[in-house]
Amino acid sequence: MNDLEDEILGLLLLNPDFMKQCVISDELFLNGTNKFIFNLFKQQYSDSKTISIVGLAENYKHVFNDNFKINEIISKLSELMSEVIPVNNFSYYQETLLARYIQNKILHVVDLYKNEKISTEEMLDQIHKFESMSIKTEAGKKSAEEIFKLINSKNKSIKFRLKKLSDYVDVKEQDLVVIGARPSVGKTAFMLNLFEDLSKKYNCIFFSMEMSEIQIYRRLVSINTAIPIKCLNMIETDYQREAIESGCKNISNNNLKVYFGGQTIRNLKRTIANESKNGHVIAFIDYAGLIGGKNSNQSIYEHLTSVLKELRRVTLDFDCTIFLAAQLNRNADDKKEPKLSELKETGELEQSATEVIFLHNENFENTQSLKEIELSIIIAKNRDGKTGKTKLKYNRENQRFEEITKY
Repeated sequence: MNDLEDEILGLLLLNPDFMKQCVISDELFLNGTNKFIFNLFKQQYSDSKTISIVGLAENYKHVFNDNFKINEIISKLSELMSEVIPVNNFSYYQETLLARYIQNKILHVVDLYKNEKISTEEMLDQIHKFESMSIKTEAGKKSAEEIFKLINSKNKSIKFRLKKLSDYVDVKEQDLVVIGARPSVGKTAFMLNLFEDLSKKYNCIFFSMEMSEIQIYRRLVSINTAIPIKCLNMIETDYQREAIESGCKNISNNNLKVYFGGQTIRNLKRTIANESKNGHVIAFIDYAGLIGGKNSNQSIYEHLTSVLKELRRVTLDFDCTIFLAAQLNRNADDKKEPKLSELKETGELEQSATEVIFLHNENFENTQSLKEIELSIIIAKNRDGKTGKTKLKYNRENQRFEEITKY
């Protein structure tokens, strides 16, 4: 199931009460079968205030025909029921369906104009008519107490051990935080430092699409123990063994899971939805450019734009915060501080992110042989806080980031 229309039908099947919020019409559905099913749902909900596959099969046999065969429709509905991911915000899907409908209508009007079938005035009138269309839903009314709790988000801040940076950025639950850097600067190590730390207090998941299982867990144990990675499989003393075993136990006891291999946006969404059932979840995705599922007719730009919009929706629809690693454009100057415009492939990274944090090594060429370096941490975007720059110490041998007390 990967089509917006299927998503809407699946959500209605899973939560029939969404029909109370439903303000879209069958005209917005492009697929004839989906249009038929939508009208069938409306009829069943009107008759019995529910939507069920069994009820449709038993009570509405008379509406099926050679074009819409009952066995094929029931098979499709069963598939939708098994694949749909529950969400709370049904309005978003209605608005997206309407936006697609408007776009298609405007493109059709422009084609008519190009083929000289309508005048300029008629084209503009039609475009204005479609652009003025909107979904009208009543916003949920909140009590004064609910509003106070909502805006008083002090206890919703996510704090990590890098205290100065944590206070500076002030990441909130349900944020989408983009971590950007040029290759080999340390963005995966930085993400793993946050992952290891926050998993002591939160339910944390890490999607590794580039590193192997052994690479990730070696880094996690090194971060936890401050023992260099190269020493993990060359234990020379009882003290080292005890420290490493203690680190392994700490990692095992932390509330973390790591998922390896390729991921599509749908896989990410489903995993996060399942994990968020147990409370707030923090997801780390390494990295944006490797998220699969691109349609054959999509450019890389269009695919990543769609992915970023979906990830932002995931943070809002589920009890989830996302840290997303991103590459910078290859033509970016290594010696200059990164800019938001240099985020690779799509401007949607900048648009959808609540915070954008850049890691920058000002002396990249001269520090490749050093085991410990200083990195500039640039807060380039901060929707609810300050932008600016600080520094962290990065030990390449044990992958740990530490604050610089002298800075």
